[in-house]
Amino acid sequence: MYPFSKKINKNSGMAMIVAMMFVLVSMALLGTLTVQIINQQRQQARYSDFRDAFWGVVSAVQESRNSLELGGNGLVGVTQWTPTYDQNNNPILPSFDDPKVNPRRLQSDPSVRYFAVAIPWLTDGFDNNGDGTVDGTDEDGMVTIYALAEKNNTVRRVEVITETVDVNVWQNAIFAGAGQVGNVINGNVSVHGSVHILGNNLLPGNPALIVMDLSGTALIHNNYVGVPTSLRQRVAPIPTTLFGGETVQTLFAKLRVKRGLVGLSGNAEIGEPNVPGNQHKETMDGVYVNDGWTGNQVIPNGGRGIPKNVFSDNGYDELYDLGNRVSFPRMTDEWREPNGSRVRNPNTGSWYTFEDYFSQVLLGDPNNPNDGIFNGNLTLDARGQKIFWNATTGTFMQGSLPSTLPPSTHDYIWFDPSTNVLRINGQIRINGKLTFTGQGNDKTIYYSGKGAILATNDVTIDTNLLTCNNGNPNNSANSFPVNNAIGIMTKGNMFIGTASQLDIMGAFYSANMIKISKQTQIMGSIVANYFDMGSQVPNVYQVPVLARNLPYGMIANYPLNAIQQVGWRELGL
Repeated sequence: MYPFSKKINKNSGMAMIVAMMFVLVSMALLGTLTVQIINQQRQQARYSDFRDAFWGVVSAVQESRNSLELGGNGLVGVTQWTPTYDQNNNPILPSFDDPKVNPRRLQSDPSVRYFAVAIPWLTDGFDNNGDGTVDGTDEDGMVTIYALAEKNNTVRRVEVITETVDVNVWQNAIFAGAGQVGNVINGNVSVHGSVHILGNNLLPGNPALIVMDLSGTALIHNNYVGVPTSLRQRVAPIPTTLFGGETVQTLFAKLRVKRGLVGLSGNAEIGEPNVPGNQHKETMDGVYVNDGWTGNQVIPNGGRGIPKNVFSDNGYDELYDLGNRVSFPRMTDEWREPNGSRVRNPNTGSWYTFEDYFSQVLLGDPNNPNDGIFNGNLTLDARGQKIFWNATTGTFMQGSLPSTLPPSTHDYIWFDPSTNVLRINGQIRINGKLTFTGQGNDKTIYYSGKGAILATNDVTIDTNLLTCNNGNPNNSANSFPVNNAIGIMTKGNMFIGTASQLDIMGAFYSANMIKISKQTQIMGSIVANYFDMGSQVPNVYQVPVLARNLPYGMIANYPLNAIQQVGWRELGL
């Protein structure tokens, strides 16, 4: 019995050893699997933290941009910061433990913390753009934003290069507002400069309406090629930029359309193909169109369309880039000084509106609403009578003129049809219609001085309206707009060139419609809620320096800064 029992015990021992080995292998496999699962969970958690931290840096950059647009220093979640640099001239960024850092938390995920700092190129002591000049004027408006975000000790850092761009309505050849229902720009036009169209009043849910339909010879160009000499010699040379390794003249032209389609047919074009070796820039600086393109020069693709004749540095498919930053200016908007500051009405405690400040403060006695205002219609006839109106003294003369011009502190119109010269200064309000008229060979008015005119009723311009220096029609070189510029505003409609083709220089605003007839040529800027361009393709030539040399008292005469992203990269930990 003993040998048999011993054999049984030996087999039982082997089975136990096999079982133990199986258990050990299973435990090893289970342990390995557990480790893999734990590592995967850790990797997934770290990836989630890494992903969520990205939204933190996005929020930090956006808040920093908003701060810069409103004139702030771009700091977000940081009370104070003075840049310091390492031996490689890289900024030493603060950490989340820095006592001056009080990080914000992401509203959608409070476990994500973020902050941002900003460094203006103009004052950082470096030659950032490589032009050989430290803190040169070309670096003005350029800012580098550094944004940091953290979740569960996972930190992401980004560097964003931004540029401050003035998107004020007067930074365009044409600015079209909300429009009337179904119409923003009716008819063709040739433009040298920027075009900005809001189109907010188009029928809701129907973006298929054409807000600007270019055909035939209509175009939008980025230079002065083809501009008449009689107009061009009156303005300073346009700016230059470095493009494709060449220094070329440019209008920095952009097309922006917030709502509605842009039509392109026939030979119409937006920008031109780049041609190396000449002195001007052909391509547009940018095109931003939300709803897309239509016309026989557009390839249907089931979406926004592919336009054939669009030549822009950013292509054709970028969307509108300014959000709600720009709105159409209204007389009821708050008055803004050229530096952007507002003025409080001491009688009401509220901010002055544009119209109230223009009429009650700029013209005279705030307690006398009619002080300095011309009541009635005013006509300046190149074949008519002499006209003098001094808004400061309330003096009106028709058929004769004073022996000398008023002091420079007075607001006045001095018009002598015998010489076809208009002298203007300051601010003028007309409670009625304003008309410029002439006939035959006597349809030109040469103006000197800087003045802003506000008419409560319609404005009609049926004369050439050209600048000259010191009241001398024979002295016109570089006469617009630094020393001589007229700004005409109406609460009604504006009709330009109804009788014949005209040449007109100035800044023109209508709260409603501007209608341009014939092949009228406008050197300056036109701003209206909507336009009727007629059937003969008028020309509008932007003057870039006009926006900084508008007559005091013009509506929306202040910088409207937008921060645009130029470059982006993620930094290491």
